[in-house]
Amino acid sequence: MLPGAGDFGIDARWSNQRPPAAEEERVVAVQNAANTTARAFFAEINKTFGAAWVAKTDYSLSLGGAHGPTFAHTRSILVGQSEPDIVTFDNPAAIDELAAAGLLSANWRSRLPNNSVPFTTTLVFLVRKGNPAKVRDWSDLVRADVRAILPDPRSSSVGQWLYLAVWADALERTGGDAGRAREHVRALYRNAASLHSSANGAAGAFLRGKAAEGGRKGAVSHVVPAVLVLLESEARARRDAGEIPAEAYEIVTPPRSLRVDLPVAWLDKNTARHENTRVSASLLLYLFSPEGQEAAARHHFRPVDATVAAKVAARFAPVRLVSIDDVFGGWDATRRRFFAPGGELDREYKTLVTSGDATLDLAPRLPVRRRPGQAAPQAQSPTLPPTPSEQ
Repeated sequence: MLPGAGDFGIDARWSNQRPPAAEEERVVAVQNAANTTARAFFAEINKTFGAAWVAKTDYSLSLGGAHGPTFAHTRSILVGQSEPDIVTFDNPAAIDELAAAGLLSANWRSRLPNNSVPFTTTLVFLVRKGNPAKVRDWSDLVRADVRAILPDPRSSSVGQWLYLAVWADALERTGGDAGRAREHVRALYRNAASLHSSANGAAGAFLRGKAAEGGRKGAVSHVVPAVLVLLESEARARRDAGEIPAEAYEIVTPPRSLRVDLPVAWLDKNTARHENTRVSASLLLYLFSPEGQEAAARHHFRPVDATVAAKVAARFAPVRLVSIDDVFGGWDATRRRFFAPGGELDREYKTLVTSGDATLDLAPRLPVRRRPGQAAPQAQSPTLPPTPSEQ
């Protein structure tokens, strides 16, 4: 049985057994800290799961929370500004940081199917209609006539996925030669029109037709970027919302790209306090059900259930996906190699952003407020960037 004095459900599964309670007391609330691009998806899940839960348990369910950048959520949780019961992020390492702080079990991956990843996405290119620069593959981003807008790997969770995708592609092109791959990574980032502190900021700049706004003092960009690199799920969600008009832009999926895992977890420390561990875990388990998987596909996430994936395959562009495990040996090894202090990104960052035209759009350095009497957070982690930022 799951820990905590939760409300109902055994081992995170549905149960018709209900604790005795007066009708007015048969209500439970769950708060979700979700990544930015999952807003529409969870609006649907909250309705379908909520209805099913009420029917099976006769308890009312209040589902709420906030959608925003993964790293911003993580900081807010670590300093006690927010107490979500579940997290649905776009970066597994961020959940590892919460586990290291004692908010959930270190073995959180093993508590749900597929290492707690109910769906995935990948990285794609957004170009102007007709693709005038003929951008088809990662190697095109190094061409002198192709300038890209990219999220910064130092401050953006999506930027970290992009950085790893560039490395994965470079390693394959060079036959695993790390030195030559590093030169390719440098060339791609140096060729970028701008490096934005957030994926949302990068998208906004591209859609405005500008390289950057508010960049380095004195920096002036004369480059109209040809391509924006972003998550497939985000690109399609923005298209659905009318932010990316089909008559003005098109989405290009490279033939090979990195699989972006979108992990979920319940936070034991918070759910024990809120007495909703079992319902929180059941909500996450529901994401792996056929209903949850089909809902994910409707909102442009790639389902992990083989049957559902085959059923909806035609909705997604074909692409050969490689994983963090395949290329880098898992997230622990990836974090140590690339994102730890003194790691690859730390050593190379100044080299990556050195370019004649490129501008660097840095997020404002916002103070992090703590509750009265709360201790300051521990020393900087090897995963989170040094300052709060958008996704």
